[in-house]
Amino acid sequence: MFIIKKAISSFLMPFPLFFILVGIGLYLWHRGYQRLAKKIFGFSLLWIILLSYSPFSALLLKPLESAYPKFHLNAAHPKYIHVLGSGHTSNARLPLSSELGLVSLVRVTEGISIYKNSPNMKLIFSGYGGDDPVSNARKNGQLAIALGVNPHDIILLEEPQDTQEEAVAAKKIVGSQPLILVTSASHMMRASSYFRKNGINVIEAPTDFQVKQESELLQFPSSAGLALSEAAFHEYLGLIWGKLKGSL
Repeated sequence: MFIIKKAISSFLMPFPLFFILVGIGLYLWHRGYQRLAKKIFGFSLLWIILLSYSPFSALLLKPLESAYPKFHLNAAHPKYIHVLGSGHTSNARLPLSSELGLVSLVRVTEGISIYKNSPNMKLIFSGYGGDDPVSNARKNGQLAIALGVNPHDIILLEEPQDTQEEAVAAKKIVGSQPLILVTSASHMMRASSYFRKNGINVIEAPTDFQVKQESELLQFPSSAGLALSEAAFHEYLGLIWGKLKGSL
């Protein structure tokens, strides 16, 4: 199911959908429906331009990223910090910081920052390895140790493949105790919902913000704008999928 979900969602991203539309247009043109094909070509061009235009992409992503404010540590703090997994590539020729994807790097840094400002806390890292022999949880834990975290304060959850499984695994550890949840700001709405659905008392600590300021309107479409749209599509599709399954 996990692989099928990933395969379907990959086809529903902005760029793949653009090629699908172009392919449909070419087919209709070949079949003699030139007028309809031209409309589809025009729509596909407008589609990719609009979703590559950063101010528009920011409008898609901002509602997700603004759902929860920046985390502030109070006098009374929970025992656990859970940093959700993302991507990495194990390669002995690279420094550890380069083995982690940028998203993982930001999430781990935020988790460590909270940990170092709070005595007697435990850092939970979760995430499986996919095709990599080392799990993302373990790789993130390695970086945390390299940056001064006590190995005895690290808990690894190496089996979960997605956010829902991470929530289930975390519940077995924290029980009814509150937990600081660290993940990308765009992902926090969905992640927090999964954790709360599993009865976890979540304190949200969003990081990896992509929309950091108002976009200048006078700019050309770009790959950076398209990346913002892809991040938004990924989360909205995840929310829809969760609702359809009844897990959110």
